[in-house]
Amino acid sequence: MTQQPDKLVKETTTMAVYKRLFDYVMSGQFEPGIWIRERQLKEMLGVSSTPIREALRMLVQEQVLELVPHHGVRIKEYSTKEIQDYYELRAELEGLAAELAAERGSKLMFGKMEEILYLHRTFETERSDEAIVLNNQFHDLIVEASGNLSLKNTLQHLRVGINWIQVMAWSRNKDRHFSTFHQHQGILDALTARNPKLARYRMQEHVWDSIKLIIEPPGTLQMAGELRKS
Repeated sequence: MTQQPDKLVKETTTMAVYKRLFDYVMSGQFEPGIWIRERQLKEMLGVSSTPIREALRMLVQEQVLELVPHHGVRIKEYSTKEIQDYYELRAELEGLAAELAAERGSKLMFGKMEEILYLHRTFETERSDEAIVLNNQFHDLIVEASGNLSLKNTLQHLRVGINWIQVMAWSRNKDRHFSTFHQHQGILDALTARNPKLARYRMQEHVWDSIKLIIEPPGTLQMAGELRKS
């Protein structure tokens, strides 16, 4: 019985270290490929080795970090092929979410999206981590409005990889949050107009545009002209 409080403290410390390291990675403070050293983290965080090792293990399992045998752990680097795979899947899933949201979304959900856009419109910063938070909140609301739990769970599973790729892409374009705002407004306009096909197209266009500085999307979306007219 006397070990339970110690175990609770240990687990709490591990999660605190995990969340701090996760935030460091997602905010771009640790660049892709950089090695993460235990001694460095002990000095930064002021904790013992055990919670650091457990937090690192969790991040390796989530593919935020990668374990290189006999060398240690480092920030995961995504190949062009991996990024393309992620975004092909993301474009399809989020395009479907937008299509369903246009059909099923409530005025209340659309109002929440408008609130996010208001915050984004008055948001003047070059910090990609803060801009990505608003971006993700908007996308999460669309997925929620789709009413498809399986779709929501699948996108949550992809979130770590998507977030990290976003950090890399947005760090290369300091004005990315401005174009994101205008694209989000276009998506919301299609949602409130109850135009599923246009909502799907604009979402897919937005997803590919967000990553074009790293890779070029494979081909073009076929119904662009027709959808813009609808």
